[in-house]
Amino acid sequence: MMSRLNCMRWAFACAVLASLPLHAEEPVERRERAIQFHLRSQQKTGILVPMYIYPADIHNNPAYNRLIELKRRFEMIPIWVIVNPASGPGDAIDANYTKAIDRLEGAGCVVLGYVSTNYGKRPERDVKADIDAWLKLYPRTQGIFFDEMINEDTEAGVKSIVSLNDYAREAGCWPTVANPGTDTPGRYFAAEAADVIVAHEGDQWPEEKRLHGDYFGGYSDYPPSTRAVLVHSQAKFDPIQLGMIRKYARWVYITDDVYRVNGAKSNNPWDSLSKHMEVICEELARRDGKHDK
Repeated sequence: MMSRLNCMRWAFACAVLASLPLHAEEPVERRERAIQFHLRSQQKTGILVPMYIYPADIHNNPAYNRLIELKRRFEMIPIWVIVNPASGPGDAIDANYTKAIDRLEGAGCVVLGYVSTNYGKRPERDVKADIDAWLKLYPRTQGIFFDEMINEDTEAGVKSIVSLNDYAREAGCWPTVANPGTDTPGRYFAAEAADVIVAHEGDQWPEEKRLHGDYFGGYSDYPPSTRAVLVHSQAKFDPIQLGMIRKYARWVYITDDVYRVNGAKSNNPWDSLSKHMEVICEELARRDGKHDK
């Protein structure tokens, strides 16, 4: 019979073995991952814009023209733009969206196509069909935005979003962003469920302790480049809060557009371009290369 000490040693050894990958990485793979980690850890803070605005009269559209002009002025600030014709790609090509994507990329923006997963309730085949549709209808689409991402603390939940993310990557999509709209267990980051996960979406600035994610099962062990923050309903821009967010997330968007539950005129906080966009760009440009206090 094993002694108590030997039992504890055996349990510890089993736990360590269980945490190891089934297939050890080759040296070249390890080296490449280390290099990519280094590059992403030095990444500048960028802006993730949910641009749920129909691009009518696209060459004269004030919202799209303003965003394009800001990207040209602040060319070193990364800007990823999510476009959303019909809670997804829709069933047919819309020439206005085709031209909007062309013009955004022409200015240097990265364009992501919106796909809903309905918190894991939507059939996987339907989500994959949307990814295929994005690439067929709008082939210049570069990345995929998985909205309503499942975030239950289970292996099954992780497996479902990882399968979708792998499908998008294999189809040549980059980047992938997943949005549960709230805290996400660390296991999703460990599994690389998406290139970026939205750690906060709401009408209040996130608390620093929560955004840090420094608790068992949290996400503090994974770099800021893997996280985004979306804040709506902000009449005023707060540079101090932006400085705090930048310590924990490399992608951010702050808008004055209001969301209120059951509000007929405020049910979509992403249907106008934030009036804060210019000051956000100015603040990020000013802070570039400087340490936040």
